[in-house]
Amino acid sequence: MATRLRRGARLAPRVLAADSTGVRACLVPTQAGPLAGDHDRVGIGVGTGATLIVGPIGAACALAGSARTLLELEVELQVGARLVFEEAPLILAYGANVARSATVKLAAGAVAALRDVVVLGDEGQAGAGVSLASSLRITDPDGVLLHDALRIDPALVHDDAHVALAPGHRVVGTLSLFGLRPSVDDPAALALARQGLLRRATAPGLAAVHAELAPTWADWSRAAAGTRCRVGP
Repeated sequence: MATRLRRGARLAPRVLAADSTGVRACLVPTQAGPLAGDHDRVGIGVGTGATLIVGPIGAACALAGSARTLLELEVELQVGARLVFEEAPLILAYGANVARSATVKLAAGAVAALRDVVVLGDEGQAGAGVSLASSLRITDPDGVLLHDALRIDPALVHDDAHVALAPGHRVVGTLSLFGLRPSVDDPAALALARQGLLRRATAPGLAAVHAELAPTWADWSRAAAGTRCRVGP
């Protein structure tokens, strides 16, 4: 069961379903944004042997402004814990300046699956006019499992963006699975040095990224939740 829920300035956690196998929850936006200068920090802890599934509500839009918006996700999984975390798409409006970070600490036997999608700028802009510094850091009992970063700078968009995005692409989706390495049919999935997989897709529009990643996410999220988890539909 969920033992503590604490509302933030812009996000409020809600439990959707719970039973002896786990908890299904979501983060409900209580305000528009994030606005320029906002600092959203989400902390998640999953206890020993517990399972938590966090699903999306609706896309968030980071709005323009001179101040940088900070978005932080901090996760700690105890021994044998399981987490499936599917974030709603983050849309960066023209002129937005966002720094976001996700850190996940896995204890022995813990498993996490994460889904993240970012839409950069307006249609046809392909990242122009937005600033993004994004990082994902995963550790387990043996040390750092993954440190992944994406940087988009309006002044260097043609140099920076095309490292991660093909010309004309403005949507990037990332799937990750840690603590497991099941057999997969996706040839584009990258196997990590230890137990883990990473999959990224880009496209001009959101629908194409979703369609490309949906089968792999279905497999990975089921694997991470485990057959013991029955909460929700």
